[in-house]
Amino acid sequence: MRLYWWLPVLLASLLVIGNVPARAEDVKIKTKNNIVTVQPTYDDTESLPALLDNEDEVTKIQHLQQDKVNPSLASPISPDDQAVLISTDTQMGFLNINDGSIVELSAEALGPFVPLPFYGLSSFVWLDDQTLGCLALNYAANSQAEYVVALGINRATLEISVFYLVIPDDLSIVSISPDLTHFAAAVIPPEDSTSGGYRDQLLKTQVTLPQVGNIRQAGVISMPRAFQARAEQARTRFASLLDRFQFMQDTPTDETTVTKKTLDLVTYDALSGERNYVTTLPEATSLFGEAWAPDSSRLALSFFSLSEPDDARYSFDGALLSEIAYRDVTGNIPPAENPYLQENNTYVVDVNSHDVQILRAAGQGAPPLLSVETWAPDNATLLVKAWYPAKLKGRTYPIYSPQFTERSSYRFYTKDLQLTGELNTNILSAGYDNLSSVKFVTPDEIIFAGVVGSNRHPYYYNRVSGELRNLADRAGTYWGITNTNQSRQIVFLYTSFTQPDDIYRIGWDGHGFARLTWFNEELSQFANLRQDPVSFKLNNGQVRTGTLIQPSDAAFPPKNKPLVVWQEGGPGYPMLNQWGTNVESPYSLLPTFGFPVLVVPLSGRSGYTPATYNALADRANFGQIDIDEQAQIVRQMIARGWTNQSKVGITGCSYGGYFAWQSIIRYPTLYVAANPQCSLVDLLTEWTRGYASMSPYLEGLPPYSNQAEYRNDSPIYNADKIKAAVLSFQGSDDFLPEVQGENLHLLLYNRGLKARMIKFVSEGHGLADYDNQLYAAQEQLDWFRTYLKP
Repeated sequence: MRLYWWLPVLLASLLVIGNVPARAEDVKIKTKNNIVTVQPTYDDTESLPALLDNEDEVTKIQHLQQDKVNPSLASPISPDDQAVLISTDTQMGFLNINDGSIVELSAEALGPFVPLPFYGLSSFVWLDDQTLGCLALNYAANSQAEYVVALGINRATLEISVFYLVIPDDLSIVSISPDLTHFAAAVIPPEDSTSGGYRDQLLKTQVTLPQVGNIRQAGVISMPRAFQARAEQARTRFASLLDRFQFMQDTPTDETTVTKKTLDLVTYDALSGERNYVTTLPEATSLFGEAWAPDSSRLALSFFSLSEPDDARYSFDGALLSEIAYRDVTGNIPPAENPYLQENNTYVVDVNSHDVQILRAAGQGAPPLLSVETWAPDNATLLVKAWYPAKLKGRTYPIYSPQFTERSSYRFYTKDLQLTGELNTNILSAGYDNLSSVKFVTPDEIIFAGVVGSNRHPYYYNRVSGELRNLADRAGTYWGITNTNQSRQIVFLYTSFTQPDDIYRIGWDGHGFARLTWFNEELSQFANLRQDPVSFKLNNGQVRTGTLIQPSDAAFPPKNKPLVVWQEGGPGYPMLNQWGTNVESPYSLLPTFGFPVLVVPLSGRSGYTPATYNALADRANFGQIDIDEQAQIVRQMIARGWTNQSKVGITGCSYGGYFAWQSIIRYPTLYVAANPQCSLVDLLTEWTRGYASMSPYLEGLPPYSNQAEYRNDSPIYNADKIKAAVLSFQGSDDFLPEVQGENLHLLLYNRGLKARMIKFVSEGHGLADYDNQLYAAQEQLDWFRTYLKP
């Protein structure tokens, strides 16, 4: 036998290698058929491998993705115009709105009390110039009578005061007054209040409902980490009580609570124990709007009810031809018979006299749904939002599901419910997806926010003179807008494609833009970006406006540069001018590595007109109209010399992922590389087993009557047209079936195309884990570097 001299060396080396611990990538990353399966990391001792050779670039991505501070405005401004409660991931405190100083409020200062606004229930309110109030849970309670307190916090000394409130066991809270002592509540039937877990007995029915603004805005308060442990302990201890506070306030947008019986709605005075009857609610009811007069003397509540609801089903169980939701979104219910319209009621209650008035939509044809928003400071005028139904081409009747309403308006009523005026403007087009909010700032003046193009700006309106103007002096998105009481200013969170969130103020005249916090200035300087407005005239004469984001030293317009087109999820949701460094919204990430990103809202998005918003679902437009508009824009950029046909990529998540797939199918040579994420790829499956309303709304006819259209609009049936290099992302727990994404990838892989899929185990619709975001960002960057010519 011939002896190979190198064999002992090899054996020795194998023994050595066998004693070396397996690297993280050997355990966490597996590849088959060019599908990379990424296992989750569970603690700081585990990590995913770095993909980029340059360690500094990995660190750069990590900094951009993980080091942003997330501030929020947690309260109104104090009556003396001096302070507002703010919160971030790491601290809570009182911000002086004049000099930007902060008096920190520690977890220790609150002692055993856990504010209900931490759970998105009720709001912080000012009880006087110095005292901020809220309802809170008392973790030190020894009896049920001590569970709930009205908590007062002195903003200067941080001293706290408490007043115990008794919430009877048979009441589930619907709304809480600004003085923290009056409630609207549903009376739980005696047999249910004694059996425990009443909310566990509730059924669900699929009714698409909007979120209530003032409740939901409270839910976005950033809870500092120091407060989180006590909040979770209280959530466990007081679970049943919190259930009663969440009644009608936490249903998802596609469901409403269905009770076993009708429920009486009452007002409850926690000081006297007095309760007074308001109305009896149908068994399927959800809160659609609430507004208390500033002095707590009046309450307005809007409800969305169904007297004869459909049988309960799971949320993602496909469309059912007989259901109300299906018949509505396909335009098959006349307004006079549409239960969404006919059972939309608003009750206005005088808390002192207990008089009750009812406001309902009226008028010929297709009157709007109504939801209350806010009272004027003098308690005399009620502002109501009107939601106008979508009138789609090809549908017989208008669509009343609030998610798809085509526009909204603001109506002004006296306390006797006499209509005195209405604000109609395209700023409020796309009723649900406009993300509008409004506040009375004087008896005759309001400040509201709405989306135009990609910008969510504050607007001033005088209901007497009719004056309407934009208060913003720069492109971007303004969140959490709150007004001063005497100095005619607003305080808000401002963010843009180039600027992470911080807190600012500006006057009602649109002047005096001033920064109050600097939490994220270093991150902004580190990214070092610029944004430039762009516009494109389409073949039909319409104009689409957007933004090109680039490194700050890049020329505008660019000259023959690689470029990535991005589209938001949805459809319908606005493409907001705000900071984004995750892979789903990489418009503030990719430009830091030299790739310009183009963001342009198209047909089907809010920010233009009702007709533009409706266009995506008109006739057989879906799967084509916005895809074609984007292609026209890309061709115009090529014609202008900004880029060329070998340098254009496309990405997006959810509907944005669908958009990317459909774009490389309809225009196989226009895009060189694509990165679709968590994508809808099969409209037939979505109609039969997915969200009950979306596919029927977008397509109109069922697939049984229009199968060719569904197949034409579904990427998975048209994979043979794809030529681009495709990198796809999907979570194993995505409600859009991961197996369909995998099959679409395999269709490309088996054809020998440049196709790679990253499957993230235990992730859902988008990536929540920091390690997965970092890994995916490296994959995304490397893909565009590889296939977009420099």
